[in-house]
Amino acid sequence: MLILGLVGGIASGKSLVANILSDLGAVVLDADQAGHYVLRDPAVIAELTKRWGHKILDPKGQVIRREVAKIVFAKGNEAERLFLEHLTHPRIEALLHKELETIRKSPEPPPVVVLDAPLLFEAGWDKLCDQVLYVDAPRDLRLERAIARGWSAEQFAAREASQMPLEEKATRSHIVVRNARTLENIRDVLRLTWKHRLMGEKTE
Repeated sequence: MLILGLVGGIASGKSLVANILSDLGAVVLDADQAGHYVLRDPAVIAELTKRWGHKILDPKGQVIRREVAKIVFAKGNEAERLFLEHLTHPRIEALLHKELETIRKSPEPPPVVVLDAPLLFEAGWDKLCDQVLYVDAPRDLRLERAIARGWSAEQFAAREASQMPLEEKATRSHIVVRNARTLENIRDVLRLTWKHRLMGEKTE
């Protein structure tokens, strides 16, 4: 069983790539979903409200992620972002590790497990992976996609600035795929990547 980390810039198409790899036979673990689970942990909620107050909670006492994002991605608030990461990342890693072990011990483990984690390198979760795939897409295209999702250009820039430079992510990855053309093109690229890079089949 090969564990494949999945990284890329904001709105580069990581979810699309994960879905295509799932269609090819991979099981996908989503670090963002694990993060959502961690934010429901009463101990985490207690730490967050102790620092930021109850304004970050909805009427049911659950964390409002967009309110947290306003705090941690505000200009000059790097200390708040680091606080959040130091609180949540170890818990997220523990969840991911547990899920990977459960899959590995299953009667028929999949050939590939994709770990979809935007902060894979920043959090050190690449150590859980055998290989890392980087999804490359031009900045103007990624910004266009982000705006279509309701982001502002300022939000896009702030989120991107908080992450490792994309050039470094690409350099540290084993495989780079370009997602700047048609859906069928990226499907074809990933089919070949699956066959020749992940399954170990030789080119003809």
